[in-house]
Amino acid sequence: MATSTQESDKDELIESDHIEYGSTEDEIATKSLEEIYTMIGVGKAQYMYWTILAVICYVDGSEMVLISTIVPVIRCEWGLSIVWETLINVSAYFFSALGGGVFAKFPDIYGRKKMIAIALTLLFLTSSASAFAQTKEQFFILRCLSGVCMGITYPTCNSFTAEIVKSTHREVGPMLCSLFFNISVFLAAVLAYLSLNTLGWRWFVFVMAVPLLVCLVLLVCLLPESPRYLAVSGRKKEAMEALRRMAKVNGVSLPENLKIAVRSDQELGSISDILKSDYRKETILLSIMYFGNLLILFGTIVFVPLALYSGFCGGEGDPPVHKCVEVQQNSLLELSIVTFACVVSSFVGYGTSIIMGRSISLKIFATVSFITSIFLFKCFSNIVTVGLFFVIKFMQVSHNIVTLIIVPELYPTTFRNTAMGFINSWGKLGGVVGAGAVYALYYYSPMLVVVMFSGAALMVAVASWIWNKETKVTVIRDVGEDDSSNQSESW
Repeated sequence: MATSTQESDKDELIESDHIEYGSTEDEIATKSLEEIYTMIGVGKAQYMYWTILAVICYVDGSEMVLISTIVPVIRCEWGLSIVWETLINVSAYFFSALGGGVFAKFPDIYGRKKMIAIALTLLFLTSSASAFAQTKEQFFILRCLSGVCMGITYPTCNSFTAEIVKSTHREVGPMLCSLFFNISVFLAAVLAYLSLNTLGWRWFVFVMAVPLLVCLVLLVCLLPESPRYLAVSGRKKEAMEALRRMAKVNGVSLPENLKIAVRSDQELGSISDILKSDYRKETILLSIMYFGNLLILFGTIVFVPLALYSGFCGGEGDPPVHKCVEVQQNSLLELSIVTFACVVSSFVGYGTSIIMGRSISLKIFATVSFITSIFLFKCFSNIVTVGLFFVIKFMQVSHNIVTLIIVPELYPTTFRNTAMGFINSWGKLGGVVGAGAVYALYYYSPMLVVVMFSGAALMVAVASWIWNKETKVTVIRDVGEDDSSNQSESW
């Protein structure tokens, strides 16, 4: 492995327009992926790939806002019962959890780019078609199919972004995926505020689907397959071609006969690997934390407009249930304010994890979120209530970003996406429980929903304090611990 001094020198050189590394045969050695990525550096290629993959993640974040804001409209149009209302609210995320659990191993076996492209194509078709659904059954089926596709795209994009750069920059990609996920939550709420009551829900749904087609074209035309995936799957020649393609965009020339040193004889996409003794504790804790985070995130998206409209502490006016009412502009505005916390927290979560480390950051965010949730048991004005939900969502999203950074650092390339999909599935189930339970509990007492949120925050805090593994200083591994060619020393 290159020393830190050599690494620094090369990073400085990469700032020039074009760099050529020695290409005579006696200067060339078989190098690890880490060393080759150090030669390539971080430049235009990574920024372009990161952006495309991160934008794809927007649909995952916007889904719950989209559904929670249009359900009051289609309730009247299609005469939805409470059962159908709940089914439509949780359909995409339930099937996203199913898709992530069942199909997340496929990108480890068949490739990141190929599976994202297939899922994006189907996602665009089903999402845009749902804007033209004529019955609640058609809409429900189409959103379920969209959910299965989301279960593939989001975890795979996270894995992909961490695999196109050396270990010292691996957290940038997952952070950007989470950032666009959170931006989409906020922008969907703003778009709903601006257009839902003027253009109608069908235009709103269709407009939210259009960027998927743009992302699909960019993905197919501009992105190579993940070099790390290609290398561990035995396709080292294709891996070198992908690396040379990245190097060319960055203005770097790699030696012609450079070879990759990595084993390619291990099984790909094995679900049993993530539950082995080396990973069992961490997999369980990450699943618990992700479950609790998304329960609160998507539960509050449904709860905030509902509670503020009807009076959080039993104010006057009936809740807008099974009534043909126009979606209240004030409720959509307040939802936009609360979801803005998701955007700001992306930067805070990323920065804190870099400065203080992953483990300490998890404990800080989870503890503050739980303490803040306790204040919800007291009745406040809408302004104060919105502020409390802002802080809770801020802390949970910051915490969630740290967990997303940890996953690609913890698991090797051979089953990284399988692990990401498994953990992401538990998060989606948390979103399903959060959104569904809000509807089930709210009409008995809003305070029951608060109990659920506070309990979830406590669960995340306990898991965070049990977590004792710091992954900030580790090198991204491409195969399991028994690989003698895999570097394990710290950067």
